[in-house]
Amino acid sequence: MTETPTPITDYISTKKASERVGISRSYLQYLLSVGRVQGHKLGHDWLVFVPSLDAYIANRPKRGLKPGTKLGPRRKPAPGDSDAQTL
Repeated sequence: MTETPTPITDYISTKKASERVGISRSYLQYLLSVGRVQGHKLGHDWLVFVPSLDAYIANRPKRGLKPGTKLGPRRKPAPGDSDAQTL
């Protein structure tokens, strides 16, 4: 049984994809090379599969502290150090 090919309209260049989602082209190329986003490499250039990019953006890991974690002082003052500041 033969598969129906994906229409070329479902692919965009890395430049357009990076502008669309707000990430750098080099990071997008990294995501493509490790398989987190689907695409095809043509020579030195990548074509990004748009539904795969949209799925990655919708489910990507969030930056920053995880919910429920507390940020404590970065350093503890030495004993007897009354004017030491904690950050």
